[in-house]
Amino acid sequence: MLVVNILLPVFFHSAMGGLHRHILSSVKVLIRKGHEVTVVCKPGPFAEEIEALGGQVIRTDYSNEDIKRVIDEVRTQPFDVVYAHPFDSRQLGIAVAEANAIPFVLVIHGMYVDEIEQYHSSVTRVVAVSEQIATHLTDHCPAVESKLIVIPNGVDAAFIPMEARPSSERVTGLFTSRLDADKLFILDVFLDALEDERVQRLPIDWLIVGDGTQREKYASRYEEALEGTDQTIKWLGWLDQSDLPDAMHRADFVIGPGRSALEGMAVGKPTIAVGSKSYQGLVTPSTWTDIANTNFGGIGTKYDGYTSGQIGDAILELMDEATRRDLARFSSALVDEHFRDEQSQQRLLDVLEQVVKEGTSEMDLIERYPFIRYDQLHARRSNRICTWKLTDREQRLEAMRDELEGAKQILEQLRSTNEEQSSEINRLRIKLQRWSDESK
Repeated sequence: MLVVNILLPVFFHSAMGGLHRHILSSVKVLIRKGHEVTVVCKPGPFAEEIEALGGQVIRTDYSNEDIKRVIDEVRTQPFDVVYAHPFDSRQLGIAVAEANAIPFVLVIHGMYVDEIEQYHSSVTRVVAVSEQIATHLTDHCPAVESKLIVIPNGVDAAFIPMEARPSSERVTGLFTSRLDADKLFILDVFLDALEDERVQRLPIDWLIVGDGTQREKYASRYEEALEGTDQTIKWLGWLDQSDLPDAMHRADFVIGPGRSALEGMAVGKPTIAVGSKSYQGLVTPSTWTDIANTNFGGIGTKYDGYTSGQIGDAILELMDEATRRDLARFSSALVDEHFRDEQSQQRLLDVLEQVVKEGTSEMDLIERYPFIRYDQLHARRSNRICTWKLTDREQRLEAMRDELEGAKQILEQLRSTNEEQSSEINRLRIKLQRWSDESK
């Protein structure tokens, strides 16, 4: 068996989320198959989980200064392939892959292109997690079409159906999402459900799974929307992957994006898909193909493609117990057939093994050095000019703020003076009136 030594750089802002679960699934399968994986990432719980699976971790904050240390460390190690995720981690991955003359595989998760037109010649394969994401990439950069492969996200074997919940007059709905600024569309669509008067009349108990910078703001909005209704809301916070299936089993239906939607379906729950880029609605036999092609909401026009009340329509449809039962069976069967993790990770492994066997031609760094050096100096100067302009803009804005504050103080003084003058005029008016009355 070919043993592959994989360098896996990944950059992220939030501590945990769907991206992290995607990578953890890959690392778990790759290590179980006997391959070696080194992940470059920020320190924290994600790095610790990688190590618990048996992977190696190089911790970095991805600052320019620290990346130089990371490059020194990875350049001397015998990696066979770089499997990178976008943005800062992609930049590191390409630099190492080019210098070490090893294949570079990039995975794209959503509606972005990560400046691929600038470096497509250095990419060996591009993995898109859905058909529409692949189309989005080729529309932007046709040169990558021959290198593209679609591998959908998969669901871990821990997410399986359990016995059906007993019938009850009340229904439990579970909403799951990372609660950060890049997920505002998802959070607002769920708010639209809670504010829908038709939904408010239903006997629903809500479970909220997730956490993030927007939790406090949206918690107050959600709870305010439910005031005066017969509904309840319970916050479960961010759950470990091992605890998430149990939480989903407590629900009668699930609302969520991307991988979370798949996980809800895997445990046999009717699922409403709403992602960071679009509302996709109830996953049914007639809609699932189109919804999957968007990675369950990862492609779309956000608010422009959503009409208030759409999610309410789907929730009303799920109030029928027979409908929920039919969709539960369909959902779990669909995941088993098309979206199990073992299938997706095996396809990824096949890609990595194939590019290693194919190899890559060594780059003539001496020949390319003048061009690389020019781009580097040009980028530095452009950044410096942008910094100067931003600094100048901030200084002008600060001066305008100071001038406005000064104007406010002058207005306040004038207002105070006018009030004193008005008071004196009224006092004199009263005095004159009294004198006039006394003289009569």
